[in-house]
Amino acid sequence: MKPLGQLIIEEKIEGPDRVLGFRGSADILSMPLIQEQLNRYKKDKIRLLLIDLSATEFINSPVWAVITLFARNKQNSTQVAIVGMSQRIRGSFEMMGLNRELKTYESAEMARQDLGLPVEQ
Repeated sequence: MKPLGQLIIEEKIEGPDRVLGFRGSADILSMPLIQEQLNRYKKDKIRLLLIDLSATEFINSPVWAVITLFARNKQNSTQVAIVGMSQRIRGSFEMMGLNRELKTYESAEMARQDLGLPVEQ
């Protein structure tokens, strides 16, 4: 079994939207990094946060909790969507009932279209 990779977070700024790409393994050791990033977003006026899991090998439940709590926060108006989730990750995501909490899409374009949020520059 090959070891899971350390998490690298890649941020793309697309007008009022942000795309966070998780590359590697999102586990308990990466939680402070993810929390720091999301805390920054609480202060910014972000319309949509897309979390791209297309390069994610693993994501554990404490990391999902951090993302879900950010999405539930009614003090910010940021919409949160998950894109590019593999079948392996989707299995645990659905088992935890997170599909009732977070919207998922195949791509950023599909998410924006469904949410009625055109790309802004």
